[in-house]
Amino acid sequence: MSRLPRILLVGNYEPDRQHSMLRYADWLAAALQSRGYDVDVVAPPVRLRRRAAGATARKWLGLVDKFILFTSALRKIAPHYDLIHICDHTNAPYALALGGRRVSLTCHDLIPIKVLTGEIAGQSLPLTGRLLQRLVRFALKRIKHVIHVSEATRGDFHRLIGQPAGSEAVIANPVIGFGTMTKDQAADVLKQAGLPTDRAFLFHIGSNLWYKNRSGVVRLFGLLRRNREWAEAVPDALMICAGPPLPETVIAEAQDWRENLVMINEPSPELIEALYVRAQAMLFPSLDEGFGWPIIEAQACGCPVITSDREPMRSVAGPASLLIDPTQPETAAQTIAGRWSWLMAQSDAARAHARLFSEDAIAKQYSGYVAGLGAMRAEDRAA
Repeated sequence: MSRLPRILLVGNYEPDRQHSMLRYADWLAAALQSRGYDVDVVAPPVRLRRRAAGATARKWLGLVDKFILFTSALRKIAPHYDLIHICDHTNAPYALALGGRRVSLTCHDLIPIKVLTGEIAGQSLPLTGRLLQRLVRFALKRIKHVIHVSEATRGDFHRLIGQPAGSEAVIANPVIGFGTMTKDQAADVLKQAGLPTDRAFLFHIGSNLWYKNRSGVVRLFGLLRRNREWAEAVPDALMICAGPPLPETVIAEAQDWRENLVMINEPSPELIEALYVRAQAMLFPSLDEGFGWPIIEAQACGCPVITSDREPMRSVAGPASLLIDPTQPETAAQTIAGRWSWLMAQSDAARAHARLFSEDAIAKQYSGYVAGLGAMRAEDRAA
């Protein structure tokens, strides 16, 4: 009986604060270990960046930490592993230093490369961003084995990078750690955070990146407040936005109802789950995504989802969601108001849909893919 391949997972640089990617690498390691694989996780340590005095120095020394010092260390430890999996496609340049070793990668989205190539009207990258995305694109073209988190991401990859020369698969992101909190437990968490538990609210979570459409979130909620049918169904509702502070230009959209806009900076996973559990619905009108992780997190908590009638959001959200055009807020508000009763009845269906993305279901798919790569490596050695 042949042994299972020894696997090295390459994670993200912690100061970059890509919390979802850090969590994903930890989850993947645990999932593969539970299926008998010998797995280690390695990530760039913070070295030169900690000595930097200003933001510019931190940025550049962070790049040295990641792509010079860590690359050198990765090259030294790589021979001890049968397979090396890069957990985030933005770290694809590491593969350039690994020679002919078997390297695979998870591609989460290619939105910056779409901006780089001019596909997104009105969006651009700074000089550093352009240089980095060119390097990432160059490296992606040379990685033979790729996992895409959605069919939409696979389509983008084929169009912008090309079809991988080795193997590829579409394996969705899992729901990690959400879906067990009760409404009473969630109420206690909200109380501890100083949030009201007797007010209906819509919830949004996301960054200030353009495609998260946070201005659209605030504008759409304002239109809902002015819709008599919806306002009667959900009187004096709150709009709770979690993530970095909203820009002043976005807050200005709520000038007539500023007291109903609640902003939560850097919420804990526990608070996020409590918000999913107690929200009337999650509002997620993104303009683009590679997957849309909050959609299935919310659904796992029984929270109905309102999201964009675009891929991949449409496929990820499934039939229990309400789909809208994120560029037509007036029409979207009318749709939400008109189908509000239907949406409020979708909690159980949302939970059922989210089970398709359970940790166990997704771990089985990863295990199967890794086993296939291990078999390829054994064949290579035999040849």
